[in-house]
Amino acid sequence: MTSQQPYPRIYLPPEDDARLPGLARLALLALAAGLLTGLVGGAFRWLLGQAEGLRTDILEWTRDAPASRWLIPVLLAALAVGIARLIVRYVPESSGSGIQRVEADAREEIRGGPLRIVPAKFVGGLLAIGAGLALGREGPTVQMGAVIGARVGRLAKVSDHDERTLGAALAGAGLAVAFSAPVGGAFFTFEEVARAFRTRLVIATLAASAAAMSVARLIVGSNPVFDVPDIAIPETWKMLLFAVFGALVGVLGVLYNRLVMALLDLFERIPVLPPEIKAAIVGGLVGLIGILDPSLVGGGDELNQAILVGQFSIGALVLILVVRWFLGPLSYSLGTAGGLFAPLLVVGASMGALSAQTLNLVFPSWELSPLSWAIVGMSTFFAAVVRAPVTGVVLVAEMTAQTSLLIPMILAAAVAVVTTTTMRAQPVYDSLRERLVRRP
Repeated sequence: MTSQQPYPRIYLPPEDDARLPGLARLALLALAAGLLTGLVGGAFRWLLGQAEGLRTDILEWTRDAPASRWLIPVLLAALAVGIARLIVRYVPESSGSGIQRVEADAREEIRGGPLRIVPAKFVGGLLAIGAGLALGREGPTVQMGAVIGARVGRLAKVSDHDERTLGAALAGAGLAVAFSAPVGGAFFTFEEVARAFRTRLVIATLAASAAAMSVARLIVGSNPVFDVPDIAIPETWKMLLFAVFGALVGVLGVLYNRLVMALLDLFERIPVLPPEIKAAIVGGLVGLIGILDPSLVGGGDELNQAILVGQFSIGALVLILVVRWFLGPLSYSLGTAGGLFAPLLVVGASMGALSAQTLNLVFPSWELSPLSWAIVGMSTFFAAVVRAPVTGVVLVAEMTAQTSLLIPMILAAAVAVVTTTTMRAQPVYDSLRERLVRRP
């Protein structure tokens, strides 16, 4: 297999990468693919907002008279999730996050997939996330971007190396669109997808992210994802607390990854029911949870915003952490289109806010900021689960438009990665990629 080569084509040694011709042409193709990705990703994100608003309205309407109306959102959610899983039966390449497939393609372990992934991911993601599954919009936009990039390269008859380069670059552009984070999207390509930093990859990624964000902002606006007040730089002595927090989150990240993989295996071992029926049952359960509390279901942006601005007590944060800890992996185990990133951020934010409020209760004189700890929790849990600390720090900094917490974010992320590495645990997308490659 070509994957056994010491340098897969996207990882060419620097001298070979620099000699390849057509850098300007590659940049132009990345710009064109970026414009398409911005249009598709921006439309996907906007429609998700409309779907989630509709779901919230239905749930609120149900709560006015739950005895006579509660069955409606349950059945609607079950139907939507069942159809989302049915799409995967006909387009299996659209299953799950899709990031592991993009990474496997970059490593020449598989081919990226046909163009039909884009409509399948678009519709399937709208149905699954719109119905309330705890999945992220970033997985679909990353995979759709990668497919668009590779297809543009194929139509332009570029080399296999440049086709894969465009796929990796546009994956980062897709993440940029999902979270309004162009720099974070670029680092995602370098640190996670390609794990390389080559001239052609850098140029293509920057061009694609800039073009994609320029178009997406016309659709979803230019504001950061989360609206938070300015934050003071924490005192130096509190860095020790953030380091301890990073170690704890590292352990929890390993446990979360194991839960994701365990539930994937568990659902495969239930052969009695077709996957669409299993998905519909979980979708109905999610609809029922939404009746009890609409904020607990869905991608989690509004819930995350509420955590950041301190709307919850310790008891409420414990409930959010427990529910979302299980709901995210459970939703992902169904195999519908949807990512892991956005649900991770909710779990990390609740960890951080809960830690700060608990410590303030025991040591009031420390005066820890739950907002600061929630933001650090987001980037640290991302680093622990995905094992891409730079991407996590930059991504969360862009999503919150805050840079005053960079030092504790970097410190906690580094400690979390050291902890997970010491425990010899794989990053979640390495586990998912290996699972994908070893299956027919």
